[in-house]
Amino acid sequence: MHYKRIFSIPDYSLSFKITSVSHPWAYFATCFQSHTSVCSFQQVTKSTPRLRPLRLRNFKECALIIFFSLLCSSIGASASSPRYIALADSADMLIKSEKWDEAEKTILTALRLEPGNFTNAMLLSNLGIARTNLGKTEEAIEAFNLGLDIAPRSSIIRNNRARTYIMAGRYDDALSDLNESLEIDSLQLWTRRMRGLLLLNRNDIDGARKDFNAAISLYPRDASSLSGLARACELEGDMKGALEKYDRSIEIEDNPETRFSRILLKINMGDYSAASADITDAIKCFPEVPDFFIARGYLHRLNFRNEEAKIDKKIALDKGADPQFVDQFIPENGK
Repeated sequence: MHYKRIFSIPDYSLSFKITSVSHPWAYFATCFQSHTSVCSFQQVTKSTPRLRPLRLRNFKECALIIFFSLLCSSIGASASSPRYIALADSADMLIKSEKWDEAEKTILTALRLEPGNFTNAMLLSNLGIARTNLGKTEEAIEAFNLGLDIAPRSSIIRNNRARTYIMAGRYDDALSDLNESLEIDSLQLWTRRMRGLLLLNRNDIDGARKDFNAAISLYPRDASSLSGLARACELEGDMKGALEKYDRSIEIEDNPETRFSRILLKINMGDYSAASADITDAIKCFPEVPDFFIARGYLHRLNFRNEEAKIDKKIALDKGADPQFVDQFIPENGK
């Protein structure tokens, strides 16, 4: 049985901080910034991007940043006014506080103040984030597009636009951005992992497996990539291989989504006893997560205990579960 939720990205928080906007190398440094996130795959794909400090991985990147620093200095890129810097810093804090409307207004004020400032690429990316969270999808994409006009080699802006495309259900466009981003920087964990998930969504299991394996080769203890690889094994019918990878992922990071995936796998393998024990332990560890009550109700239904299933369905709904998702496991008619 195949269960599916749409892609959802509940926390859209990867943003540029522009406290050092008066320094000409700051903008170019962000183009090499890596990403980290929590992203796992069950029948649902979720991603939680987080801001990560700049890492320079090799001499070539350092040399490029030094070169662009000198270049920007020569064209007077350090002319940012104190007012512009203050607005940029304020916008960054507003985004971190998820005050999206105020962030949008602040960024627009900064852009109008210095429309020719080269670091506007960063502001435009943050503007895209704010507008995405305000539900202004097309305007967000327009902001990302303008940012890429200034900084076409920015993997961060491409990744942020990809997130917006995913939230809008435009998976092909998102995949195109992720491809371009990995061409720029092949060592990005979030980007590699998310592309693997999108490829799974397209049933390109071989492509997804390559991305997850590439991520694991770079980051052996990345629990989310192991979970994605487990899902690929599951789709190929390698249930034992999938279970082993889910186990490894949970040993590294006990993630509720991965737990839920493992429970469903055990149920689909017919190992109801192991699934029941996993559910009991999961509810103890994550009592507020509705998915485990869905799983318990589903197991009750498979064992023809429909009254118990209905009770668990109500608990799951009371805890905020998506009614359509719950109905896939515990339908209203009880069959």
